[in-house]
Amino acid sequence: MPRDSRDTKARLLDIALMMFAEQGVWNVTNRQITEAAEQKNESALNYHFGDRRELLLAILVRRGTELDAIRGELLEDLGENPSTAELVHLLVTVYSSCLADENGRHYVRIVDQLRGWLTDWGSGAVAEDEHLQYILEVLEKRSDPQRLIAMMMLMAGMTATRAQFMSDGKDLPFGHDEFIGSLSGMLVDVLQGST
Repeated sequence: MPRDSRDTKARLLDIALMMFAEQGVWNVTNRQITEAAEQKNESALNYHFGDRRELLLAILVRRGTELDAIRGELLEDLGENPSTAELVHLLVTVYSSCLADENGRHYVRIVDQLRGWLTDWGSGAVAEDEHLQYILEVLEKRSDPQRLIAMMMLMAGMTATRAQFMSDGKDLPFGHDEFIGSLSGMLVDVLQGST
C-alpha cells in the first residue's frame, strides 16, 4: 500500500530532525535522509521542501508553533506590563520544556547549530512565532540588540548542552527547576548588565 504524501513528509521531517541533531545540520546529505526514511526517490526532500533551508524552516516551525501557543498562554497570565525577569523566565520555561522528550532535545540541538542564522527576529522561523516575536521586541527596547542576541545564544547553547547530556544518559548537575532558575538569572544579567 503506497504511503500517503503527508505521512512521507512527516517521516522525512522526523528523520531529518534526528539526523541533523545527532550528526550535524551541515554533515547530513539529502540522500542520507531519504535513504533513512526508506524513500526510493532521492528527490523526495526537494519535492516536499524545495531546499535545505526550507527543510530546516519546516522542522523549526513544526515545534516552534507548539511552543509559541504555550508562550501566548503564559504571557496572558503575566498581565499588561511584565518585568524583564518575568519575560526571560517565560522564555526559558517554554524553551526548556523541549527537554522532556527526545524530539524536543533534537530540536534544541538543531536550534543551537543555527543560532547565528536565527538572530534576525523579523525573518525565518522566528517570524512565524507571534508571541516570541513580541517578547523579543519588548526585551530589545529594554536592553540593546547585541545583549539580546547574546541572551538568545546563551539560552540556545545552555539548553542544547543539557539536551546532549540527557540524550547521552549523563548525570545532570542539577534538576530541571534549578536549571530554569539559574539560566533565567544569567540571561537577565546579560540583558541588564552595565552598558
